[in-house]
Amino acid sequence: MIPRVFFFTDGERGLAGRPLVRVIQELVAGGVDGIVLREFERSGSELLEVIDALQAMRQAGARLLLSRRLDLARAGACDGVHLAADSIAIAEARRFLGPEALIGYSAHSQEEAHGAARAGANYVSLSPVYSTQSKPRLPGRGLSWLAQACQDLEVPVLALGGVTPARTDGILSSGAWGVAAVSALGAANDLRGAARAFRAAIEETESTCA
Repeated sequence: MIPRVFFFTDGERGLAGRPLVRVIQELVAGGVDGIVLREFERSGSELLEVIDALQAMRQAGARLLLSRRLDLARAGACDGVHLAADSIAIAEARRFLGPEALIGYSAHSQEEAHGAARAGANYVSLSPVYSTQSKPRLPGRGLSWLAQACQDLEVPVLALGGVTPARTDGILSSGAWGVAAVSALGAANDLRGAARAFRAAIEETESTCA
């Protein structure tokens, strides 16, 4: 199953000066069930050390993906990769990693999301739904855009960009499967509390719709 609450790392941004592995462990303990490691400034050996330190988290059920690095994803026993328009093609990643690998894709339009689904992605992230400090030049697209992009899409959608627990209800009601965040999770004063808040928001929305 595709995770419902993803934490996307982004180097030192969004960690509030804390060690990456500890931040991830605390978030997973609070309810985050998907991690995308976007650590472009770390060497391959450093990334493998991080992956190795997170294996207990994977064994407990959380999914761990690497951004772009197919070689390290396979060598380090990750669950898959998260790709983008300027990375390797989805079909090539599938051939390299095999049928069981989880492949995500960062999309920024309805057309791009549908193209990724047709190419074999297991899920897509759509952004920016709301404005975010990480990409100040890109205005938030809003829930109407998200709903349109989710329409007739055959793979789960994660909403990314300015996502908060308070906005989760509207996000899921627009057709998204889950949420993804950087600073709203990793920079929170109470890491477990932030993760619990997202998880509770999803569960509350699900119970209301049931």
